[in-house]
Amino acid sequence: MPSQVSWSREVRRFIEAGGNTTHAFGLGRLIGRMFALLYLSPKPCSLEDISTHLDISKASASMTIRQLEEWHAVRHVPVEGDRRDFYEAETEFRIIVKQGLLPGIRKKLATAGGQIHRTLEAGASAPVSSDHSPAEIQIIKKRLRTAANLHKKLDGLLSSRLIEKLL
Repeated sequence: MPSQVSWSREVRRFIEAGGNTTHAFGLGRLIGRMFALLYLSPKPCSLEDISTHLDISKASASMTIRQLEEWHAVRHVPVEGDRRDFYEAETEFRIIVKQGLLPGIRKKLATAGGQIHRTLEAGASAPVSSDHSPAEIQIIKKRLRTAANLHKKLDGLLSSRLIEKLL
């Protein structure tokens, strides 16, 4: 049976690994560390608890918890007799993905797709530019059509019934 020191060390490592994972995806370490802390916590934590445990400011804890709430990764929970804000992790990852992450990805994808199409439309009627030769313009248009095709495929994949069934 592992010792208490070993258990505590591995819990700290798990929290740091959560931070390293989100950092690798470009989301910053704190968001992963905070989610991992709450995920392993058997009871709700206050912002003060979180900031103390992670050695961060309460303001940083507050900003990060808001992002996690937007992703449906944590939820605010009332604690009887205490007016402070308490939070717990969503332990059903399908809820985080389905209600939190996918809508954000779809929104960003729609924004990117809109820009691709606006650029293609502008290029269709644009006069030859002194910035680019006709051959360069054709290369740019080809790349935009490739991006539009990928966008269409990704949009179809993320909107598929298969994804809905999996989640």
